[in-house]
Amino acid sequence: MTKQRGQIVTDKILDTAERLFYGQGYNATGINQVIEEADIAKASLYKHFESKADLMLGYMQRYHQQWLSRIETCINQIADPKEKILAIFDHHAERQKYRDFGGCPFIKANNEAGSTDPRIQAEIQQAKQQFKDILKQLVNQTNHKHILSDAELAELIYLLIEGGVAAGSVFKQATDLQNAKQIIQQFI
Repeated sequence: MTKQRGQIVTDKILDTAERLFYGQGYNATGINQVIEEADIAKASLYKHFESKADLMLGYMQRYHQQWLSRIETCINQIADPKEKILAIFDHHAERQKYRDFGGCPFIKANNEAGSTDPRIQAEIQQAKQQFKDILKQLVNQTNHKHILSDAELAELIYLLIEGGVAAGSVFKQATDLQNAKQIIQQFI
């Protein structure tokens, strides 16, 4: 399928914004830098995004869809719900390596722009809640050891993944996510 010209420009702007916002931060990135590095006219940017906050929101919305698609692809390849849960840890470890242990894009965006724009914070909260819901569904499908309730186990998995990603960002390695995976194996 061929992309429309407008979509090509939008993707070019969002690709550039994602690279800059993630790499150097939202507050350190000026709109003129996005325009220059995307190699577009100023009018083109403002035709697609009215403000820098709108650009961040667009980045978060697109990232949210891409993130969800990757998670679904990861778990849909596996039949056993327990193995799906464990695969999510591996998926996050691989994503951290791909991002050179730079941390979670949602958390980075929330730290800089979430507190000043409720639309951005709402998008990030929706993504995190969606992740929790996916984990709850998977836990409900398992016949785990019932050391914890379904809700407690799902929350523990969520917190260990979030903590493993944060620790990976600090120590620049995926060991904490793999340790978290081993802990969860004892519960499922």
